[in-house]
Amino acid sequence: MGLTEGCVYVNGAFVPPAQATVPAFDHGYLYGDGLFETLRTYGGEPFRLEEHLARLEAGLAELAIHGAPPAQALRDLVRETFARSRLPEAYLRITVTRGVGTRGLDPMGCDTPTVLIAALPLRTYPESLYTDGIAATVLWARPTQVHPPPTLKSTSYQHTVVARLELSRRGVQEGFFVDGAGHVTEGTVSNVFAVVGGALLTSPRDVCLPGITRAEVLSIAQSSGLRVQEVPLPVRTLTDAEEVFATSSLAELLPVVCVDQSRIGTGKPGPVYQRLHSLYRQRLPRAAQLGEPA
Repeated sequence: MGLTEGCVYVNGAFVPPAQATVPAFDHGYLYGDGLFETLRTYGGEPFRLEEHLARLEAGLAELAIHGAPPAQALRDLVRETFARSRLPEAYLRITVTRGVGTRGLDPMGCDTPTVLIAALPLRTYPESLYTDGIAATVLWARPTQVHPPPTLKSTSYQHTVVARLELSRRGVQEGFFVDGAGHVTEGTVSNVFAVVGGALLTSPRDVCLPGITRAEVLSIAQSSGLRVQEVPLPVRTLTDAEEVFATSSLAELLPVVCVDQSRIGTGKPGPVYQRLHSLYRQRLPRAAQLGEPA
């Protein structure tokens, strides 16, 4: 993705992406001390913006990052940044860090958070991934009893960067972290679902990022009469499942047809996945449904 299109808001100024900078001593840059949200537009409308802002606000309170604009102001800034980008559709990222403070790790003195909102060209996933499925691998254990916990979308993302390098080495599209007990918690950029005995299973929300798309899928599944359980997922449960799929705001729902050497179900996207993805797309803004949403 180049830096020639789009618009970025940084601490009161709207600038082209290539001109967006943050202070060298910002705690987000130095220590990964911040939170972010990613979402996309459909038909020019930021999808589930309110839910993303609510999660961001809750996370900032938990980390005691004070002074960020309230949700209403952030909502307006997101919309203005998108409008200024002049893009038909956009990838949106909202980042709030603790800001510039005194020397060292001490957060005292960080009185003004850095706020960055980017509206950049949207890169959608190839349609073949939805019709043919993706391959995944099981990665190493990810500590859960740490701060920030996995329930926060922290800018401290080096573990995921390293994991993505491993995905390239193994030639797969996604990887699943496990906890110390060998239970799958989440993907590198996704939440994980499995269909077992006709029921939809997913990891408990206290061991993974409570994804906005994850919540949407749970709502759709429950309203359509599908039995849903939030339970620990041993790796064997995943590899023996009838279906597996991953969810994220940018990818929507992606079917997983192979995990390491294990074929999932028939090796093709299953009927539960297809039904849920169809129902998910029906919830998109009407303007998006008239075209190709992914």
